[in-house]
Amino acid sequence: MADALLKFFKFIDLAFARVIEALVVVMLIAMMSLVATQVILRNFFDSGIAWADVASRNMVLWVAFFGAMLATRNREHIAIDALMRVIPRIARNSVRIGIDALACFISFLLARASYFFVLSEWQSASELFPGMPAWIVQAIIPFGFAMISLEYAIGIGLDIWRIVMEGRLGYVAGRGRQ
Repeated sequence: MADALLKFFKFIDLAFARVIEALVVVMLIAMMSLVATQVILRNFFDSGIAWADVASRNMVLWVAFFGAMLATRNREHIAIDALMRVIPRIARNSVRIGIDALACFISFLLARASYFFVLSEWQSASELFPGMPAWIVQAIIPFGFAMISLEYAIGIGLDIWRIVMEGRLGYVAGRGRQ
């Protein structure tokens, strides 16, 4: 039963990662196409797309959050680990799990705060450009921080599982989904 449940969660995790990867590719292609079209229209036809600059800036935001989700999932995010190289492995695992728990908590707080920000944008009915409510585009902010927090929580759970349940004392915490 536990193996089936673990396989199910691994399948969901992998499927979610693949969807995010595909969205990054689609967003990058769309953003590059939009910017290239805008440059051609401005330089050769003295015109342009009125909403292209705003849209491309917001696409960068989406790509950044999707990339941060994937980096957190794979533990490939920016980290300063000079201290981790000099402390013993057992202490290193404890410190790594503690730091990840702090990052999880801070990401949760940022998700919560950005949720209220997006809610206020929804209530004010502001638009980025005609017909595009700002809150729809900004919804990536709380979603992104919530997913980053969830990825940290999953990573912490996997680290503890590997250290305690599997008896892998030689295991180094913070390795992601390996």
